[in-house]
Amino acid sequence: MEEKLEKFKDIELKVSLVLGRKELPLSRVLKLKEGDLITFDVKLESYLEVLLNEEKFGIGELIVINDRLGLRLVDLV
Repeated sequence: MEEKLEKFKDIELKVSLVLGRKELPLSRVLKLKEGDLITFDVKLESYLEVLLNEEKFGIGELIVINDRLGLRLVDLV
C-alpha cells in the first residue's frame, strides 16, 4: 500500500483548524473596527474541527509544546 501512495507524497494539503463559528448580521460586521471583540461559546478545552482542503478530516485538541501550539488528533472522520 505504501508503494502505491509514494507518487502522492509531495502533494501539499491545506490544513485548517476551526475554533468556532458565529453568524453576525451584516450591520454588525460593518461596524467592526480594530480592537473589537467577537465572543464565541467555545471553552478552552473544547475540541477543534480539523479540515483538509476545506473538508472535515477529524477532531483534535490544542496542546502546548515548548511554548508553541500543537494539535493532537482525537478522532478521524
